Amino acid sequence: MKLNLFIPTFLLASIFSNSQNIETDFIIQKGKVIYDFSFAELAIKYLECGDSTYLNKIANLPATEHLLNHAIAFKNNIPHNSGLDFVISLLTPFDDKKKILHVFKSNLRYAKTKIAEIDLPQKTCLKFLPTDFHYSSNLFFTFGYDIGVVFGNNASLNLAHPHYVEHQNEIKYYSIHELHHAGFVTLKNNAMPSLDINKYKEMTDLIAYFTHLEGMGTYVPLTLRKKEGAMENDKDYIAIQDTGLMRSYESAFFEIYFHFKNNPNKILNNEDWDKLSVLSDDKRLWYRVGAKMAQTIDERLGREKLVKLISEPSTNFINTYLLLKED
Repeated sequence: MKLNLFIPTFLLASIFSNSQNIETDFIIQKGKVIYDFSFAELAIKYLECGDSTYLNKIANLPATEHLLNHAIAFKNNIPHNSGLDFVISLLTPFDDKKKILHVFKSNLRYAKTKIAEIDLPQKTCLKFLPTDFHYSSNLFFTFGYDIGVVFGNNASLNLAHPHYVEHQNEIKYYSIHELHHAGFVTLKNNAMPSLDINKYKEMTDLIAYFTHLEGMGTYVPLTLRKKEGAMENDKDYIAIQDTGLMRSYESAFFEIYFHFKNNPNKILNNEDWDKLSVLSDDKRLWYRVGAKMAQTIDERLGREKLVKLISEPSTNFINTYLLLKED
């Protein structure tokens, strides 16, 4: 999940499906997880004929509400004055989008048969969530927007993303990544840390949360990736295999982390905010170092401990890893 860091304080809202806007043929339900293909299916119809009626239908979907609320909350640079404006921005230029339609259709078939019908994401994620946890979530499949996002207890994947156009099987692993995020955020009472902050202590908590969230999301599909020989198509997993690189990444992470943690009452400035780009984008330290932390805790202390930490303050996740490093 890509994050725009300069966003206001907000509490993530739960977004549930509105059945009257969804054709049942576009839904695969497994327990209380709904795999919702309505956006993807209607996008295909629109790109096949150019009938703008389909744009209005897409604009009224729960999947679009999910993406729109995410875009508004994270202040992404995309039109979000209305659902229709938002959808039009995702599906234009028309001719460019149509060029990948054949690949998109293949990705959609793959998502249905290799992911939803066998309930792979839920089955995998539940191994990394409390034994009494039950999902009540939608996993939306869309055309456009980020590679995948979570908002409240729902998540989505953009089947038209260049990463999936080039590597179809990556859809499988990122569906696990994003659905685990939905479970994680649910266990955090649908809340994310406020970014309307001014002290280093608050920045420490923010870094801990996103390291925990993205580290777990990256770690959960790791075993499946190894089993299926899928460690070379994603830069995060290429990096994770490089011991020397990960050592330098970990040093860079803790240099940033302790910069804030050791001065809790200091006031944030613009340079402090710039440090977060290293964590989220440049070196993706949240994902890569966070995954190493999750793997270490899982292997040294066991799955029960790793899972228990989700419901605790995320600083406990980092502190637990640091204690293991001292042993």
